[in-house]
Amino acid sequence: MSSKIGQIQGIRALAIFSVFVTHTSIWLGDDLGWFAPIAAQLGSAGVVAFFLLSGFLLSYKQNVVPELNGKQIIMTAWGKVSKMYGLYLLTMFVTFLAKCPSTPKGWIQALICLPFHLSITQAFVPISWVTHAFNGPAWFLSALFGIWILIYLCRDYINKILGASSKKSLAVICCLLGFQLIWLLFANKVIHPFLSRDHCLLWFYDWLIYSSPILCFSEHVIGIALGQICLRNKLSIRMQNLLAVVATCMVLTFMGKVAVHAKIVVPWIVIVECIVCVGIIAVISPQSIGCKILSWRPLVWFGDISGYFFLIHGAVNYVMLSTIADYIPKPWLFFVALSISILLSACAGQYYNRKSSSIITNNEKSKRVNNQRS
Repeated sequence: MSSKIGQIQGIRALAIFSVFVTHTSIWLGDDLGWFAPIAAQLGSAGVVAFFLLSGFLLSYKQNVVPELNGKQIIMTAWGKVSKMYGLYLLTMFVTFLAKCPSTPKGWIQALICLPFHLSITQAFVPISWVTHAFNGPAWFLSALFGIWILIYLCRDYINKILGASSKKSLAVICCLLGFQLIWLLFANKVIHPFLSRDHCLLWFYDWLIYSSPILCFSEHVIGIALGQICLRNKLSIRMQNLLAVVATCMVLTFMGKVAVHAKIVVPWIVIVECIVCVGIIAVISPQSIGCKILSWRPLVWFGDISGYFFLIHGAVNYVMLSTIADYIPKPWLFFVALSISILLSACAGQYYNRKSSSIITNNEKSKRVNNQRS
């Protein structure tokens, strides 16, 4: 199967748009009314969906994880994320200028964070203000770096999932959801009350329930197991359309609960992953209604540039917050930021696609030359 599935890219487009809504909603403040708690949760839900989808696509692109030594693991994991490193540095520099420290304490914090951000290891640091320093949304690249390291370290476990039956894959999903539930309940009921005595320590709690590479890795592995279920089972079109209705009802119910209670009792990660899992199964067949909707070309295109958008929209947000937010009506800021982010992301996509094509072409030429010499 293709490594880029149209309907999955469509879901990815919706996920990145959810992240954008959360990061730009701070401009609107009280103007959002009842939608404010939903906007605050959408970004986190979008990030969870992103990691799950990346794991799902791994099932379609890779049959086995090779055995590597320590140095090879780090270099291979770095190769997975280094494609956008130049754009990553650029957005980091722009946001630093926009949020340039004005106090000695701010400069000290920036100098502490800088080595972690340059090496894309900020997600490994269990302090949220380090993880989200400079271009905050860029932490996802660091999390992916950590996920790939864990994939190669746990290769035997991952390979078992990649070759597992549907029942075993479902058992893996249930076990991981149970692990996440215990992890988040422990963080909420035990860690949070203990850390809330000191406001500074809450930065660790925020990392624990959101940015931890272990938690992100579990989301990624759920996606891998779900991919195996979809590869091995072909549901009827009628069943997939029914599941599409179920997934839509789950989304509406979840959003309604968030609108009433900003902090829901059941950890939201587990709910979001269940919704995304049902949604993927509902649209996996090209004949399903959900597939036809999500395979709409603008959505697929937006999903294709979502990685660039993830990095760029943070820089656009920070620059706008510090420059034009006081001069443009608040509702218009959302559309201006969205337009600029899409335009810059499209340009970045064109640049990197051409660069990749030239590298492939040069490699093919060098192979031909070597074959002729031999």
